Formats: sequence, structure tokens, C-alpha cells
Amino acid sequence: MGRQRSQIEVVERQISVVDHDMEVLLAELGMHVLSLRQPVVTGDSASAYQPLVKEKSVLDDLDARILHLQQIGQSLQDANTSIGTIRSKLTLHEQSLRVAYSRIGVIAWEEASSGVLSDAIRGILPKVNEMQDKVAALRAEKDSANRRSRESLSLFRIPLKMHEYIVSRRLDKYARGHEEFFVDTGKAIAEALAIRHLASSSAVSLDTEYHGLSQQIAAWKEELSLLQQQISEDKSRLEEVGVAGSVERKVIELQNSRKEQASLVSKLAVAYARTICLQENPWKMVEVNAETLRCYDQIRRHERIRGQLEKRIDELRIESTIGELVLLIEQDEERIMHIRQMIDQHNRQIEEIQRSIILNREKIGEMKRSLASSLEREE
Repeated sequence: MGRQRSQIEVVERQISVVDHDMEVLLAELGMHVLSLRQPVVTGDSASAYQPLVKEKSVLDDLDARILHLQQIGQSLQDANTSIGTIRSKLTLHEQSLRVAYSRIGVIAWEEASSGVLSDAIRGILPKVNEMQDKVAALRAEKDSANRRSRESLSLFRIPLKMHEYIVSRRLDKYARGHEEFFVDTGKAIAEALAIRHLASSSAVSLDTEYHGLSQQIAAWKEELSLLQQQISEDKSRLEEVGVAGSVERKVIELQNSRKEQASLVSKLAVAYARTICLQENPWKMVEVNAETLRCYDQIRRHERIRGQLEKRIDELRIESTIGELVLLIEQDEERIMHIRQMIDQHNRQIEEIQRSIILNREKIGEMKRSLASSLEREE
């Protein structure tokens, strides 16, 4: 009996697996038939078909919304990633362009100092002569203060040294300011397309470098503008569908709703498929594809397997019941044997008692006869 119970539990687990597989197949069949050009809507199938169509439409709408938001979210992410990459490259190229401007400005300054700066560039940079005059005046003033300090008496050297220090600080300030001046100067020359008017042998390579950098920077700025425009459009699209916060949070919210809706659709598809499987010939007058027939045949095969498993359980239960009855019979036979043994024992006891009664009766008879004889002698 214990063996049969264990076997029944094994078969019941097999039935659970078959039932689960059948649920999956029924849901699959329901969805297959739903997608047919002419679905099955006869008998009970018609009442099961309508709610499935309605809820499947809701599920499709959720899928479309999720996909739409995911596409917008991916577009925003890609655009922001591209913007970060382009800005990094743009910063490096702008730094390189600034260095090129500075080199052009330095060359122009040196050529102006040497008196070989072309008139075309000098016309672009009217402040070059003014700056050089200021620097020359400060240097002359510093040299004069230094010379007077060396030639004067020690009593007058302190104020002259202070004057020399002040002039040196002003020169240093001009020198620090020259960096921006050189950049601005080089930029003005480059934007006026006058780099090649420089007398330096580096003019051609600087002109080529400037055009390469400026064209690349312009292209990236245009791409940045397009990406920012795309981001603006994507945000407008999000507002149109009612998403004002995080796209990811909204997608997760919709995915949770979709999970519940998909579960409902699956249950309705199972119910619809069951009504189809109850029909004797569900495919009569219906154009059905091979995938649907394959699924239907698998369901029928699982039904046969389930029937065989249920039959096996019935057989095992009968075997178990037979075993229980056999055990009861054996127990009853043992009880009968025990009772018979008790009867035999009681019969032996009865026989002994009966013999005792007979002996006692014989004794009573003898005693009565003896008493009678004694009475007769007395008379």
C-alpha cells in the first residue's frame, strides 16, 4: 500500500506537469486562432472570443506605448552620450585652435617688431604698433631707472629701485596680458584669411591647421545643434504622451501594467481555446495554418497522456484498495483463529467442569446411600 501511495504521488506530479504544459499550449492556441484571418467564433467560442479581442487590444496598446517610450528614451540617451563625446572633442580642438591663434599672434608680433609685417595684416591689427610702443617705452623707462640707480648715490638708490620695480611689474602685467592679446591677434588674422600674408615659413602649415581645426569645430557645433534640437523634439514627444518625469520610471510602470494585462489575456486565451477543443471539428470552414494545427495536435496528445496517467492512478488506487482488503481479510482470519483457539480452550474447561460435576454427583449418591443404610440399622 505504501508503494502504491508513492507511485500515485509520482503520477500526480506528472499530471501537474502535463496540466501546466496544456495551459501554455491552450494559451498559445487561443492566440494563434485569434490571429487567423477567420477565427473560430461558433457556439461557446463566440462568447469567449469577444473579451479576448478586447483585452488583447489593450495589451497591444501597452506594447506600443512601451516601445515608443523606449525608443524616445534610447534616442535621448544616445543624443546625450554623443553630446558628451562631441563636447570633449570640441574642447580639445578649441584648445588646439587657441594654441594656433597664439602662435599666429606671436609671429605677427615678432614680424611687427622686426618691421616685416605685411600691410594687409597691419591694417587688420591697428593696436600692434600701439602695444609695441607701450612695451618699448616701459623697457626704456626700466633701463633708465636701472642706469640711474647704478650711477646715483646710495641715498637716492632706494626710490630709484622702487621705480624700477614698479616699471618691471607693469612690464610683467603686459607680458601676462600678451597671451590673450596674441590669441585675439591670431584669431583676427585667421578669420580675415590673412595667415598666408605672414612672412614666417610656418604660415602655410598654420593656415592648413587653422582651416582643418575650424572646419571640424564648425561641423561638431552643427552636430551639437542638431542633437540639441533632437533632444528638444524628443522631450516634446514625451510631453505629448503625458510623460513629464523620468522615462525609465514610466516604462517600468507600463511594464508592470503590461504584466498584469498579459496574465489576463493568457487566461482569456486559455478559456477561448478550451471552447475550441470541445468542438468536434473546430476547423470546419476555417482556413488554419500549420502552426495552429501543430499546437492543437499537441493539446490532444497531452489530453491522451493525461487520460493515461489518470487511468494509471485509478489502477494504483484499485491495487491499493485490494491490498487494504487483503490485509483486512488476513486480520479477520487471524481473529477467527484466535477466537477458535479460545473456544477450544473454553470447551476443554467445560469438559473439565462437567467431569467435576459428575464426580461430585457420584459422591453425593454414595453419601446418600451410606446415610440410608445407617438409618435402617438404627431402626
